[in-house]
Amino acid sequence: MALLLATVAMAVALSSLVAVHATYEGQEVRGMARAPVLQEHAGGSPARALWMVSNDSVSGSGPFAVQFIVPLTKDAPLPPGVSNWPEPGEAVLSPALRERAGKEGIRLRYGRDAGTISPDALQSPDELLAYVRPSSAPDPETMKPIVGYGPETGPTYYFVGQTDYAKPEWTFQVMPLILLLLPAAVLLMVAARSGAHNRDRRTALVEVLGGTPGHRALIVTGEALAAVATGALLSLSLVVATCAVNLPLPLTGHVLAAEDLAQWWWALVLVVMAAAVFVVTVVIVTDRLSTGRRRVGNRPRTGRRSPVRWALLCPVMLLIAVRGPELFTPGSNAYVMTNWLGAAATLATLPAAIAVLAAAIGRGLSGVGRRQGRSGLLVAGRRAAAHPGPIARMTAGVVVAVGLLLQVVAWQGQLGDDARAARATMARLGDSALVLQPRGATQEQLTTYANNLPASTHMVGLTKNPADGRVVLRGRCPALRSLKLDCPTSSAPLAVPPADPRLREILDWYGEQPGKASVEQAAPWSQGAAESGRFTQTVLISDTDTDFSVPDAKQQAFRAFPLGAEVHTIGGEWLTSAEINRVQGNWIALFGLVGICILAAAAALSALAEFLRNGRALAPLSTLTGNYRIYWSTAAVGVFAPLILAGIAGCAVGVWLAFPKTANGVSYITNEFLAGCIAAVTAVAFVAWTWGAAVCIQQSKLWRPRGD
Repeated sequence: MALLLATVAMAVALSSLVAVHATYEGQEVRGMARAPVLQEHAGGSPARALWMVSNDSVSGSGPFAVQFIVPLTKDAPLPPGVSNWPEPGEAVLSPALRERAGKEGIRLRYGRDAGTISPDALQSPDELLAYVRPSSAPDPETMKPIVGYGPETGPTYYFVGQTDYAKPEWTFQVMPLILLLLPAAVLLMVAARSGAHNRDRRTALVEVLGGTPGHRALIVTGEALAAVATGALLSLSLVVATCAVNLPLPLTGHVLAAEDLAQWWWALVLVVMAAAVFVVTVVIVTDRLSTGRRRVGNRPRTGRRSPVRWALLCPVMLLIAVRGPELFTPGSNAYVMTNWLGAAATLATLPAAIAVLAAAIGRGLSGVGRRQGRSGLLVAGRRAAAHPGPIARMTAGVVVAVGLLLQVVAWQGQLGDDARAARATMARLGDSALVLQPRGATQEQLTTYANNLPASTHMVGLTKNPADGRVVLRGRCPALRSLKLDCPTSSAPLAVPPADPRLREILDWYGEQPGKASVEQAAPWSQGAAESGRFTQTVLISDTDTDFSVPDAKQQAFRAFPLGAEVHTIGGEWLTSAEINRVQGNWIALFGLVGICILAAAAALSALAEFLRNGRALAPLSTLTGNYRIYWSTAAVGVFAPLILAGIAGCAVGVWLAFPKTANGVSYITNEFLAGCIAAVTAVAFVAWTWGAAVCIQQSKLWRPRGD
């Protein structure tokens, strides 16, 4: 069973590397097929359509592409995946966008619903994408003339879709390489030495009978072949399934496209076979190395040093990792290095601390078992007190793995100063003020938009001159009064700090400098606000300080402006960009949880091997007690409980070590993620507990008194 699990883990890890490359390649091919060919790059070919792309977002998503298309000729080419030209004011959405954002009214945000984009034109089945034909003719200067789509039509330079916002391929290759392949290698090393005691005795007998290394290799291969072949067949069945059916991946929301994996079926089969061959090779090599170790001379070995001194360093290093960075400026190199060095030292001394703690707990359990007459507690406690090393080795790997994973996830929460400030602003103001950024809008369209606003909603414009940093706030008198400002007849200096918290946030985000801010009673989009070279923000203000509905505001913007508008909370553009890091963190969480399961399986196998080796000595006790409860209790104390405590301790240590990174309140370490880590370890521990107890019971049934 151990070799079967190791083969599956190794095959899954190697297949993940192939799957990542296949996915990136497939997305690139489909993205290039729908890339527009600009007229300026097509060697004088006549323009057949107008095209422009912008970004939008829905709750819980990063930015996605919204492409505006306008035909110029009767035979204007359609984008791949769109069967018919939408009428003016209509939009075609991807299936995932239609399903995911139904609560936000996404089907009507860009216009009337004109159908669904064909899945074979999407970069992945879960891609968010929209094609929109504006309701009114936009300014041609704001759109690009194109002659068609795809490299068959001409040179392509715009690649629009998921890959615009995805991390480079090598960053995803690193995740399965570290979070899957390394744990699989640990599991393989443990599996290769499972049952090594009997194998070493048999190997010694073969050597005495004149067996060569080749003979020993054949024997070991024969032993491992059935388990490895079964693991390879299971892995191949998973490969066939993923090549035939789209596979939704938990945590990430991503759907693995079967079409992409089917293109690389041969590579997936090869890596599965390579994993099987590698497992057999490792088993042979470890058997050979164990033979070499038996031939070491008979010189006495020196005693091991006590782990107490290293155990005492663990809480000291933990304190340094958490409180040490406070001695330095947040974000500085010294701040980061103190935290990382303290965390590394904590994890390095943690096994010694676990060994000392296991010995102490063992002594306590043995005392409880003796007083209460519980043989399982007595036997398991004395075993742990006398030999804490196996328990420490079993649990340390899980604790360190969980702790390291939480450090990586915590670093994903470091979104940058602007994103953290945007979160703080949103926490203070909610959605009571929204920033509106129309695309190519005219003053007439802005006027129409303002006239359609509710009476309790006002618009103000903030214009900054980059040359001298001077800021001008423009708005009608009701809008200025809603911000607790007077209505000056001419430009007047702005009182600093303003009384209204929304105005303070607006000025902090969009360029106020002391003594260089003024107020004018005028339309937000007046001529002064449109001067060349000046940066302008239009802000919606609620008279009653109540929150706006961002989806409704976006829908109204797409109805008023031909090319829509970006609508977000103050500083919210940084939060949308930060979603890319959040998605990356979800991928790390997914691979990390699988890696933790593999490491927990390795720890459980190691514990089971130790437990079963010592479990043979329990057989006479079951005869004396007349029942098999002792096996369940000793397995619970020796395998089940230590693994569960390891998962809990790993989460506790990881959260504590991550405190300097999460003190600002921004973290991807959620309660759900911590619960998932503990649940994964608990599931493996439960299987190991029941398996170990059941095997010990079967061994006891075969025991006969032989003078032992």
